[in-house]
Amino acid sequence: MLRKVVDRAKQFRRSEGFKHSIATPRRLSLHATQRLNGGVFAIEIRENSGFFSVMQMVLFILMYCDEKSLVPCISARRGLYGDPEGKLDWFSTFFEPVRTHTTVEGSRRVRTSTVRDLVQLGFRQRYETRLRLPSASELFFSHYRVAAPLEREVAAICHTLGIGKTTLGVHFRGTDKRLEAVPVPWQEFCRQVEATLADHPQLKTIFVSSDEPAFLDYFTAWPFRKPVKVAPAKLLARAGLPVHFSGYAGLEIGREALVSSLLLANCGFLVKTPSYLSAWSKIFNPSLPVKLVSPPRLDAFWFPDSRLWLEQVERERAERENEERAKAA
Repeated sequence: MLRKVVDRAKQFRRSEGFKHSIATPRRLSLHATQRLNGGVFAIEIRENSGFFSVMQMVLFILMYCDEKSLVPCISARRGLYGDPEGKLDWFSTFFEPVRTHTTVEGSRRVRTSTVRDLVQLGFRQRYETRLRLPSASELFFSHYRVAAPLEREVAAICHTLGIGKTTLGVHFRGTDKRLEAVPVPWQEFCRQVEATLADHPQLKTIFVSSDEPAFLDYFTAWPFRKPVKVAPAKLLARAGLPVHFSGYAGLEIGREALVSSLLLANCGFLVKTPSYLSAWSKIFNPSLPVKLVSPPRLDAFWFPDSRLWLEQVERERAERENEERAKAA
């Protein structure tokens, strides 16, 4: 009983409505400052949350900039993935701008606003329901690409592990995700993977990624009758804590998260539980077929998993209707 009360309290404190109301003064000040930049929207992110939670913030900033015809100038320092002194822009370590803007590089002064939470921008309420998977991918890649060294690393791992169109990618997010998604028993998840393999005989191998060492042991022991390769991640959850709160070096945590997402994006099909990491695999590769085995909770029904789930439900409904019409014919 006490555990449920504590979980509910955590959910309330994490709710967008609660955080949005508290952040109102900061949000008004930030936008007033940015209006002084005359066409440039300069944001430094210092959020203490998961890597792809920060990427969500980047996506919302890009939507705002496209809507207002502003030049985005995004950096990310400190937080969970940077250095304590704030010297390293870790976002620029992982992503390169597609084009440079003379308005940002010139001698004029650009005021940079620091944000530590998405609610300080006020963009989720404005853009969340307007996001779609293909357009989100197009938007991101119109501004940024994965840094060349990471692209080469991912290509090398794909070659070594044989990851490609005949690979079933599998991602199981554990630890604190029970607060945001309907939990899936390990046995049920493995059966979902088996069903996907049966429905898609072109899939010859399995590539699995997870933050839970115990789950990986369980999964690799399951008799799939297909070769199973495990993601080469060295930084896993400790004592039930998420990876990004387990005391590892920040930049390395971010690198492993991004590499894992990109590896899953290179697969021919993806079976997953709700997770920003694997949901972004669909943004990195919009043609990737995805099966989401459980929905996000209603109070955490956020893009990209929200769209993946809604599209999946609609697709399954259409398939049932087609089967019923075929039987009636």
